[in-house]
Amino acid sequence: MLTDEQQERFTRLWTEVQPSVSGYIHAVVRDSVVAKDIVQETALALLRKFADWDQVRDFLPWALGAAKYEILAHRRDSARCRVTFDDEVLHAITETWSSVAPEISDEQAALHSCLDKLAPHARDVVRLRYDEDWDAPQIAQKLHSTAGAVRVALMRIREQLRDCVQHQLTLEGGLS
Repeated sequence: MLTDEQQERFTRLWTEVQPSVSGYIHAVVRDSVVAKDIVQETALALLRKFADWDQVRDFLPWALGAAKYEILAHRRDSARCRVTFDDEVLHAITETWSSVAPEISDEQAALHSCLDKLAPHARDVVRLRYDEDWDAPQIAQKLHSTAGAVRVALMRIREQLRDCVQHQLTLEGGLS
């Protein structure tokens, strides 16, 4: 059982690295529901093993290692995953993630800001496609449109978001 001080320290450390760990997991596990579950399982595993953490080591690499094992456990338990990485690729991603996490966090923040700037109809299309995982015909039926029109709209929205993110990162000095 962790002391109150240890629980507080864990909470501070986890809050700091959670966006990076979550980003890593979502990059490797394409199913967002499964990825969210793995993030939670990772947090629980880290909390359970926090007393064993060597405080000389950085917390982020330790947390990413735990996340990697949670991903491997999920892969082992679920043979229905559409996209899987072999162990070498997963290890390479884990090793490099902590160095790219700050840049990805900046891009993610810019993307969220740009999503907020979209017109309501465009936000609905994006939400249906990426949050609900609907395909173009399903979105078209919901929005009383055609699948072709939805595909064109998504292409234009992606271009708009890409331009917005690049512009925002340039303004913030995050992109050279």
